[in-house]
Order: sequence, then C-alpha cells, then structure tokens
Amino acid sequence: MSGETLRVDPEVLRTATTAFGETVDALNRIQVDVPIGDAATAVGQLRTAESCRKAQQGVAAAVTAAVESVRKYGESLDAAVRAYAGEDQAGAAAIQDVDIPT
Repeated sequence: MSGETLRVDPEVLRTATTAFGETVDALNRIQVDVPIGDAATAVGQLRTAESCRKAQQGVAAAVTAAVESVRKYGESLDAAVRAYAGEDQAGAAAIQDVDIPT
C-alpha cells in the first residue's frame, strides 16, 4: 500500500444512494416492453406476433434484471453509508472519552 488514507464522505455516498433509488424508480416506470406488446397485438396471430411477444418477454426480463442490480447496488451503498457514519460516531465518542491531563 502506498500509505494513502482512505477518506469517505458519507454525504456523497448518501447522494449516490438517492440517485440509485431514483434510477430504480425511473426504470420501473419506463415500461420499455409495452410498445413491443402493442406491436404483437397489432399483427394478430402471425409469426411476427409471436416474435414480438418473445422479444417483449426478453426486454422485460432484461429491464427487471437491471432494476434488481441497481436496487441491490443502492442498498449496498446505503449500508456502507450507515457503517461509515456509525464508525465516525463511535470514533468521535471514543475521542471525547479520552481524559487529557491538563
């Protein structure tokens, strides 16, 4: 290790956690698979409709996986924020408990 000190700013992590949460909300709202489903409905029983439905399922699954990944990452970030904040508070309390002779 090069002797560098790791510095963590919990507020920056909180901001990132909020951004990840907002991203999850946005991904949940976009419903990218809906137009593909509409296309399947428009073409009826043709093979194209079947292809559209399969594509719709694939897109929905991909978005669901992305949402889950972003959600988990945000939760991990939030846990890190809480851990760092807790350590900061514990460190501050320990420093205050030190009896410095005068």
